[in-house]
Amino acid sequence: MIAGNQADDLTLAGEPDPTVGPDSGKGPHSTVELAPSELSARELVIAAMSAQQTESSRVRVATEGDGGFAQEQYSEIDEHGNTRTFIRHGLEPYDPETQSIVEVLMVDDVVYARLSTPAEVLDDSGIEFPDGWMTMGRETMELLGFNCGPAVPASGPDSEECVPPNDFAGMAEFVLEATIVGRETVRGVETIRVESVLDYKSLMELALGDAVDDGLMELVLASMPGELPIELWIDDDLRTHRMSMELTLSFEALNEELGSEIDEASTVVSVMDFYDFGADITIEAPPPDEIVGEFGEWLEDLGFPGLIDDPMATA
Repeated sequence: MIAGNQADDLTLAGEPDPTVGPDSGKGPHSTVELAPSELSARELVIAAMSAQQTESSRVRVATEGDGGFAQEQYSEIDEHGNTRTFIRHGLEPYDPETQSIVEVLMVDDVVYARLSTPAEVLDDSGIEFPDGWMTMGRETMELLGFNCGPAVPASGPDSEECVPPNDFAGMAEFVLEATIVGRETVRGVETIRVESVLDYKSLMELALGDAVDDGLMELVLASMPGELPIELWIDDDLRTHRMSMELTLSFEALNEELGSEIDEASTVVSVMDFYDFGADITIEAPPPDEIVGEFGEWLEDLGFPGLIDDPMATA
């Protein structure tokens, strides 16, 4: 997709609207037989994370960080776990004229992406965006800020499979504790609000896989907290309607080792809203004649090395 592409092509059906009516909250969802009221707070979180995701749905992820960083991610998920996602990058204050958009399809474990950036942003850069879709591997996804799975990693980089953003099953075993706050309404649906804590160090060690043995990765891991507080809003069918987390990173060790001057601490807040359960959503791969190359190769041509051999990069 070239710079200045039509905005209509980049509108995701079902984006959250404050005027929208309540979510129906109906439909089969989980094989867990116990009612939420019969579970402890920790059991409730684990059951909700482990629940089989068999329904289509939509997801909005809003992430904000220190220094004015802001990113919005909208996804549609069909009943097979295929996803269509828009990622909007930008700095506050929000300015749609300067935002770049990455559109990503994940179909049958193959990832495709195309870009749209306002012509004003490219200006005299000399960069030309490919007019079509490109396959995209895991390393390229991470470089672009597209997470392979939920906002908290649930699958390691050694895996060739991605999970949809509504699949928290890989996180369930890392739940340390939980407390029920009470009942709250989210988009018209009554939910149970639960505060919980994850064993984040162990989760990240699993997500990083063999990369943990790399010296730089050890420093990156050291910058992350041992535990991660999260909140979930869970309905009586064990659907998660909202999930939030606040991650604070400490770069003291990284600065000492590399002689860098990164701010000693940085906080990122991420809120995920899940809605339109059971919506009529079908996600398909792009037609073969619209696939124009591999994203890592295009980035390498622009001067970003080391992405061509990405194991997820080929269809």
